[in-house]
Amino acid sequence: MEKRTWALVIAAIPVITIPLFGFTWLSFSIFMLIYYFKEKLQKGYTNIQINEYLKLMLFGLIFSYLTEIFAIIDNIPKPPSQRILLNPNPLLDLYLAIGYYLPFISFWSFLAIKYDYTPWNVFVIGGSTGILMEQMGAIFLSMNPFAWLYVFLVYGSFKSSAILLADDELKNSERYNISIWKKVAFGLLFESFAFIVAGLLLWVLALPISEIS
Repeated sequence: MEKRTWALVIAAIPVITIPLFGFTWLSFSIFMLIYYFKEKLQKGYTNIQINEYLKLMLFGLIFSYLTEIFAIIDNIPKPPSQRILLNPNPLLDLYLAIGYYLPFISFWSFLAIKYDYTPWNVFVIGGSTGILMEQMGAIFLSMNPFAWLYVFLVYGSFKSSAILLADDELKNSERYNISIWKKVAFGLLFESFAFIVAGLLLWVLALPISEIS
């Protein structure tokens, strides 16, 4: 079996296991499908003539919102008090999601355009830090390897899917070459900063909701 064909097989796993594990990790299927259809999709991406940074951010937010929509689908059957969302109300959750995802997508877009990050660099760094940040660290403290893997794949996918889509365009642009250790250091620094900014944005965006309620 060809190397790229394995990506198609792996992409099918989250789809097949929806009854067991839900929809949220379909974001990993999307990442693997982008990898499988890479050449065709990248040509279409390159043909979109808008600012490089804005384009990368736009697609990053699209993949982020798809992940959030999958999470909403998984949580809808649960009572509001048990929903693991930014807000139990799906519409308010989508409203708040911009405050959560925008910092991560903005910072990763900046790093990927300025330095020679590969999509897999972003996948691994973004997925690993996601384990620490999901549910304010509750997933990490659960010491559940399966939960860690699940969160790793979800966070790694939504943070790196747009960068995978833009891979050819990024490779052909002028970027600084840095060591893997600097990539990790910058990634961790910007992830930490993004987490703080996301918290502040969520607080600001939640103010009108609290005023209404």
